[in-house]
Amino acid sequence: MSVKINFVRGDEVLTTTMTVGRTMLDAAKKLNIPEIPAICNGSCNCGTCHVHIDSEWIDKIEPMDPGSMELFMLERSENFDVSRSRLCCQMDIYDVYEGLTVHLIDNRKD
Repeated sequence: MSVKINFVRGDEVLTTTMTVGRTMLDAAKKLNIPEIPAICNGSCNCGTCHVHIDSEWIDKIEPMDPGSMELFMLERSENFDVSRSRLCCQMDIYDVYEGLTVHLIDNRKD
Protein backbone atom coordinates (compact mmCIF):
# COMPACT_ATOMS: atom_id res chain seq x y z
CA MET A 1 0.00 0.00 0.00
CA SER A 2 1.20 3.53 -0.79
CA VAL A 3 0.15 6.89 0.61
CA LYS A 4 0.32 10.41 -0.77
CA ILE A 5 2.87 12.72 0.90
CA ASN A 6 3.03 16.51 0.37
CA PHE A 7 6.13 18.65 0.82
CA VAL A 8 5.39 22.40 0.90
CA ARG A 9 7.96 24.92 -0.36
CA GLY A 10 6.48 28.40 0.00
CA ASP A 11 3.42 28.40 -2.29
CA GLU A 12 4.52 25.25 -4.13
CA VAL A 13 3.39 21.75 -3.13
CA LEU A 14 5.52 18.77 -4.19
CA THR A 15 3.55 15.53 -4.02
CA THR A 16 4.63 11.92 -4.25
CA THR A 17 3.44 8.50 -3.16
CA MET A 18 5.47 6.26 -0.90
CA THR A 19 5.06 2.71 0.29
CA VAL A 20 3.90 2.19 3.86
CA GLY A 21 6.86 1.09 5.98
CA ARG A 22 9.38 3.31 4.20
CA THR A 23 10.50 6.67 5.63
CA MET A 24 9.72 10.27 4.87
CA LEU A 25 13.34 10.56 3.76
CA ASP A 26 12.63 7.96 1.07
CA ALA A 27 9.74 10.14 -0.13
CA ALA A 28 11.94 13.26 -0.15
CA LYS A 29 14.68 11.44 -2.08
CA LYS A 30 12.12 10.30 -4.65
CA LEU A 31 11.38 13.98 -5.34
CA ASN A 32 15.07 15.06 -5.26
CA ILE A 33 14.27 17.88 -2.84
CA PRO A 34 17.38 20.07 -2.53
CA GLU A 35 16.32 21.43 0.88
CA ILE A 36 16.73 17.90 2.26
CA PRO A 37 20.33 16.90 1.45
CA ALA A 38 20.38 14.16 4.14
CA ILE A 39 24.15 14.33 4.39
CA CYS A 40 24.32 11.32 6.74
CA ASN A 41 22.11 9.25 4.41
CA GLY A 42 19.42 8.66 7.01
CA SER A 43 21.52 7.64 10.01
CA CYS A 44 20.17 10.44 12.28
CA ASN A 45 23.59 12.03 12.51
CA CYS A 46 23.33 15.39 10.73
CA GLY A 47 19.87 17.00 11.04
CA THR A 48 19.73 17.94 7.35
CA CYS A 49 16.39 16.22 6.75
CA HIS A 50 14.60 18.50 9.24
CA VAL A 51 11.01 19.45 8.31
CA HIS A 52 8.07 21.07 10.07
CA ILE A 53 4.88 19.02 10.30
CA ASP A 54 1.80 20.87 9.07
CA SER A 55 -0.33 22.04 12.00
CA GLU A 56 -3.27 19.87 10.88
CA TRP A 57 -1.10 16.76 11.23
CA ILE A 58 0.71 17.38 14.52
CA ASP A 59 -1.71 15.28 16.60
CA LYS A 60 -2.03 12.56 13.95
CA ILE A 61 1.58 11.44 13.56
CA GLU A 62 3.61 9.04 15.67
CA PRO A 63 5.19 11.12 18.47
CA MET A 64 8.93 11.56 18.79
CA ASP A 65 10.60 9.62 21.60
CA PRO A 66 11.58 12.19 24.27
CA GLY A 67 15.02 10.61 24.82
CA SER A 68 15.78 10.01 21.16
CA MET A 69 18.78 10.94 19.06
CA GLU A 70 16.25 12.68 16.78
CA LEU A 71 15.31 15.12 19.53
CA PHE A 72 18.98 15.59 20.44
CA MET A 73 19.74 16.58 16.81
CA LEU A 74 16.68 18.82 16.44
CA GLU A 75 17.28 20.76 19.65
CA ARG A 76 20.51 22.05 18.10
CA SER A 77 18.76 23.36 14.99
CA GLU A 78 18.07 27.07 14.60
CA ASN A 79 14.64 26.16 13.16
CA PHE A 80 13.66 23.83 16.00
CA ASP A 81 9.98 23.97 16.94
CA VAL A 82 9.17 21.57 19.76
CA SER A 83 5.67 20.86 18.42
CA ARG A 84 6.40 20.68 14.66
CA SER A 85 10.03 19.65 14.05
CA ARG A 86 10.87 16.14 12.84
CA LEU A 87 13.68 14.45 10.93
CA CYS A 88 12.46 12.71 7.77
CA CYS A 89 14.88 9.83 8.33
CA GLN A 90 13.18 9.00 11.65
CA MET A 91 9.58 9.11 10.42
CA ASP A 92 8.23 5.77 9.25
CA ILE A 93 5.26 6.02 6.92
CA TYR A 94 1.98 4.46 8.07
CA ASP A 95 -1.27 4.00 6.14
CA VAL A 96 -2.96 6.68 8.27
CA TYR A 97 -0.48 9.23 6.85
CA GLU A 98 -2.44 9.47 3.58
CA GLY A 99 -2.14 13.13 2.56
CA LEU A 100 0.49 14.00 5.21
CA THR A 101 1.85 17.50 4.67
CA VAL A 102 5.24 18.76 5.84
CA HIS A 103 6.87 22.14 5.32
CA LEU A 104 10.39 22.34 3.98
CA ILE A 105 13.22 24.11 5.77
CA ASP A 106 16.39 24.89 3.84
CA ASN A 107 18.81 22.42 5.44
CA ARG A 108 21.62 22.89 2.93
CA LYS A 109 24.97 23.62 4.49
CA ASP A 110 26.96 26.42 2.85
